[in-house]
Amino acid sequence: RDIKISVKHNDPVVMVNAYRQLAAQCDYPLHLGVTEAGPAFQGTIKSAVAFGALLSEGIGDTIRVSLSAPPAEEVKVGIQIPESLNLRQRRLEIVSCP
Repeated sequence: RDIKISVKHNDPVVMVNAYRQLAAQCDYPLHLGVTEAGPAFQGTIKSAVAFGALLSEGIGDTIRVSLSAPPAEEVKVGIQIPESLNLRQRRLEIVSCP
């Protein structure tokens, strides 16, 4: 298919609900994104919560992490979220115990 649908929102709860409704009504590929997610820490949490909820339900075909941070940070977060859900092969996992 040549079409992907995206319904980005800056509130992860609104975004998740919108994608759930959309997924129930169509079979087009969905591009997930939390728009204007915010600074690195806040935006990472918003993106992880929203993407984690949807991807664990099988909703979403591509993701875009949008942070008020250097683009390299967006890429790191975008790789780490699917790795954390075992949807992408982990490159390296460091386990630290006290």
